[in-house]
Amino acid sequence: MAAPKEHPENDLSSDADYANRHRPAPRNFDELADAPDPFIEAQRNRRSTKQAIAFVLFIPGLTMLVALLLAIVARVMGGPLCESGHATWICSRSAEIWWPIATSVVPVGSIVACGIILWRKYLGYIRWRPWMGAFWATALWAMFWMLVTFQMLIVGH
Repeated sequence: MAAPKEHPENDLSSDADYANRHRPAPRNFDELADAPDPFIEAQRNRRSTKQAIAFVLFIPGLTMLVALLLAIVARVMGGPLCESGHATWICSRSAEIWWPIATSVVPVGSIVACGIILWRKYLGYIRWRPWMGAFWATALWAMFWMLVTFQMLIVGH
């Protein structure tokens, strides 16, 4: 059995931090003095994980909100499909084309944004692996969303 650490309050890294990019070793006392506080760094790492989880949970909700708002716009614009009773929300062939494309901007944009955030966290020596998970979760969400909505784009009602 492993011996308990004498001062666990000084152990500021967790198993999630072993893959973090390591800062260059200080070459003199000034660089050592300018190094960030390990406690602040540990807080940034924990905050990065929470931000990645919040990002993954926020994107589907935002996608659905944008989709609902654009569906309301399509309904207000009207069209032959709603007048004949074949549809309730997407009322024209043009709406069947622009609505799936417009609603897919959020999931696709979230993949790009997540990739940029991941790269910036990596370059900033902050915990980046949760953002890799967020990247794949948002990519999965984008594929699911486009699989469902692009059927209308391709085939129509």
